[in-house]
Amino acid sequence: MTFRAEHAGQQSGSASDALEHLRPGLELLALRTLGSLDASREAVQETLARAVVALANGKPSDPDKLPAFVAGIARHVIVDMLRAARRVVPLDTLPAGDPPASAADALSALVSAAERARVRDALSHLSASDRDLLRLCYFEGLTPGEIAERLGEPADRVRKRKSRALERLRDAFRGGPVTTGARSRHTV
Repeated sequence: MTFRAEHAGQQSGSASDALEHLRPGLELLALRTLGSLDASREAVQETLARAVVALANGKPSDPDKLPAFVAGIARHVIVDMLRAARRVVPLDTLPAGDPPASAADALSALVSAAERARVRDALSHLSASDRDLLRLCYFEGLTPGEIAERLGEPADRVRKRKSRALERLRDAFRGGPVTTGARSRHTV
């Protein structure tokens, strides 16, 4: 082990020791927002890991502001966890079979079976690449930036493709002709 690597390991250890006294307050902050002890401990661990990296990079510049700096990191971690929890629903929490009619979700209340059939029909008139792009956006919940990374395309192109695919879907839903230009033939 080189002297530099050994010194970096010592700094990382001392940084985590310096942050350890903040753990109880961070756990309370996370528990209050997340409502779960396990989730709050996970948030605190992620917060402290990010704080150690920030300290290794020389942040914050004023050591007296360390508690506020780490609390800011914690707020960001907690918000990230809340957003992620909204995107993913564990399969074991879903009821077996069809949900009861009395427990209709907001979408079911707004969209009738006939409208769902019209949307399915309109989707069937789109190209496979348009359907795949809309699936990534609306069913997998990916942002255009995330889709662009996955496809190796610029984010602006993905945004434009999404806009055009929605326009073609709108036309198909209204019963109009679905136009497919040369640019819409990208594969997803």
